[in-house]
Amino acid sequence: MASLATIATVISATSTVVGGAMQASAMRDEAAQLDAKGQEELAASQRKAEARREEGRLLTSRQQALAAASGAGAGVDAPSIMQLMGETSKQAEFNAQSELFGGESRKLGLKRAADNKRREASATLLGSVLSGAGRLAGGFG
Repeated sequence: MASLATIATVISATSTVVGGAMQASAMRDEAAQLDAKGQEELAASQRKAEARREEGRLLTSRQQALAAASGAGAGVDAPSIMQLMGETSKQAEFNAQSELFGGESRKLGLKRAADNKRREASATLLGSVLSGAGRLAGGFG
């Protein structure tokens, strides 16, 4: 009967380690998904930033066209129009940079979460190995 108890102890210890390894693997997969989500967030912010810049270009073009159509001038001979167009361009760039900052910030948050998940996976695996070793020691003690 002692051999059955030994076999049971080994099976119990092995299942503890295997269970921990499976949990750790799932956590590493989740970390990889968080990393991918961070890259997606950054890419989306880059697309939005480019859209904000394009909106600014379209607005300044429209401002110039309206000024020219009004007969008030639309070039260097109309400093107030040039100033307005410059302010529009600055605002468009600020909006673009804000989009990029938001994307970088979200990516960094997701990277930190992924790093934490990886550390948790390592701790889970180590804990399962130690628990399995404890079961073995207890079963033979």
